[in-house]
Amino acid sequence: MKILIPVDASQVALAPIDHLASLASRGIEVEAMVLNVQPYFSRYIARFTNKADRDSLRAERSSAAMAAAIEHLAQVGVPFRAMTELGMPAERIAAVAEREEVDEVMIGVGRHPAWLRWVNPSIAHGVMDLTDIPVTVFSRGRAGTLERYALPVGLAGLAALLYAVE
Repeated sequence: MKILIPVDASQVALAPIDHLASLASRGIEVEAMVLNVQPYFSRYIARFTNKADRDSLRAERSSAAMAAAIEHLAQVGVPFRAMTELGMPAERIAAVAEREEVDEVMIGVGRHPAWLRWVNPSIAHGVMDLTDIPVTVFSRGRAGTLERYALPVGLAGLAALLYAVE
């Protein structure tokens, strides 16, 4: 069973690794593919830097983002391959999943309130929209009080103030 695990530097991105360790302990043969997607730099930054420096920075960031996942997979004894891609995360994850013919994509995500998901759509939903390969989402944590209450109330107050001015 070949599993793609997209990771960033967050702890929630490591959630699928515990599930893979559980599968491996039950005798299911799994192979993990750890993927980190680095974004393109804006053309204004790219204009004033050379390609070798940008590539070096991306490689350094990618290694740092994947370090915890690689260490955890090595500890639990799950065979893995690590790879880095460049581009928009959802598009690259879907493309790698298709290219490598994985059986499943497992993504660890943090919890966010509904209004924030509407403003900033999740990468997991983007991957689901772009591929027919099954995507399993492991949700961890809680939405913070600030995200859940303070910002929506503040935005509503700002809207009321703007409405009252007109």
